[in-house]
Amino acid sequence: MALPKKVLVSEVGPRDGWQNHPVPIPTETKIKYIQKMIACGARKMEVTSFVSPKYVPQMADAKEVFLGVKEDLEKYNVTAFALTLNKKGVDNAREAGFTNVEFVLSVSEEHNLRNSRRTIQESLDAFKELAAGAEGLHIILAMPCVFGSPFGDDVPMDRVKWLIDEAQSVGVAEFGIADTAGLSTPENTRRVIRAIREYTDLDKVSLHMHDTYGMGMANCYVAMEEGITMMDASLAGMGGCPFVPGAKGNIATEDLIYILDKMGIETGYDLEKLNQTAAEMAEEIQAAVVSCQGAVCKH
Repeated sequence: MALPKKVLVSEVGPRDGWQNHPVPIPTETKIKYIQKMIACGARKMEVTSFVSPKYVPQMADAKEVFLGVKEDLEKYNVTAFALTLNKKGVDNAREAGFTNVEFVLSVSEEHNLRNSRRTIQESLDAFKELAAGAEGLHIILAMPCVFGSPFGDDVPMDRVKWLIDEAQSVGVAEFGIADTAGLSTPENTRRVIRAIREYTDLDKVSLHMHDTYGMGMANCYVAMEEGITMMDASLAGMGGCPFVPGAKGNIATEDLIYILDKMGIETGYDLEKLNQTAAEMAEEIQAAVVSCQGAVCKH
């Protein structure tokens, strides 16, 4: 199967990478490293999330961070988006100046209850109402646990199809499919993507893989074979859902760029700058670099 010539790698470190980090990260430090990520070549980025600071205190400065990097985002034409869980979050994101908003609706009933304290149906109803009144916003529907639930509950593909159909009915044009707990295998990843291809155009589907069992890169390769050309990654491999016990980080941006570069797939990133930035950031915010490209082994 032919691989794509170009892949758009979205940097999700500023939100997914930092949200669960136990050491508070100063606002000015966040701004500095987002600027560095942009300088490394990031042209799509999950900048922050507008969620309850009670549950995710690391994201309490969402508006300040966005305003601090807005000039750089505009200068380099970066597609910046914020994660939200409800109407209040969307309203806050819009007020801050975001035009791209990501709404989370898990395909796992148990995960959705833990993540948003709502059933899937309740979240879907709220989302459809929100989307119908979100004039001027580009809404991305992020769907955690598409590849399996860490809580053992069933994730039928019919449910995935139902949520995609419902979202498309209210004008959603982009989807993110996530292996939130890093459970998927290449065989399962291929099965799921082939099923989703029957429901919607893969050109508007981005892949979000975690590396809990070391399968992240293998899953990305299979996804590219099946037609995926948009992928999320987090600098230094940071991340992990606060509501999934033992969840490890996202695939590392620098590792993904290394592999894509070696295969001749265009990304627009500067790998040397990425490695340097990952090492600097990890040292400054007291994080471990789990990527092979970052600080553990230098090629």
